[in-house]
Amino acid sequence: MAICFSVRIWRFGLAAFLCFGAFAAQATPFDCKSNHCGIAMDAPYPNLAIGTIDGIATPAQTASILATAQKSGLWRVFPSDSTAFVANVQPVSISVAPGHSLTVLSATWEARLSHFKLGQLVRFSPHRSHHEVAPPNDPYFVGIGCVAMLCIPGDDACQAGYRPGLYRVSDGAELDASGRHVVPGGVVIDTMSMRPKTNGD
Repeated sequence: MAICFSVRIWRFGLAAFLCFGAFAAQATPFDCKSNHCGIAMDAPYPNLAIGTIDGIATPAQTASILATAQKSGLWRVFPSDSTAFVANVQPVSISVAPGHSLTVLSATWEARLSHFKLGQLVRFSPHRSHHEVAPPNDPYFVGIGCVAMLCIPGDDACQAGYRPGLYRVSDGAELDASGRHVVPGGVVIDTMSMRPKTNGD
């Protein structure tokens, strides 16, 4: 069970560098040289994401990810102190489609409580103000989100009930790899259960 603290994850602004670049085929999680560390948008990231954890950043990777974001003029919602960032923020890479991974941010304490593991099917959700209240004096709450496990590795029956991808928070409409455009005729999920809606829903 995951606990959340305000993530409108990444302040709604889209970075101009993202033209599917953050979803380069066969990209390695947190590849900062050719895949912009998997960063798709400025913090806080605004979309829902369903996928498999394919990377849990080490402290060194976390510092590198922050440095890359700062050089690009992103993540200004966070204090610039990299030591504090590494201590408070846990980047997680989620594979939302074959060869397409996205770096999302959770709190380190949440990651410890949730025991993130490679291969888990999870969902990332930005903090939604009517559900989560920011802890007092937490400068990271505004830029991170909530990662929660949906299925353990190898539970094919459980995983069959979900559709990995990116979805709009407001109505669950499927989004393309940029996270900006609705996929015509795409899947629509229930934004609470994360499961695809049926025609009767």
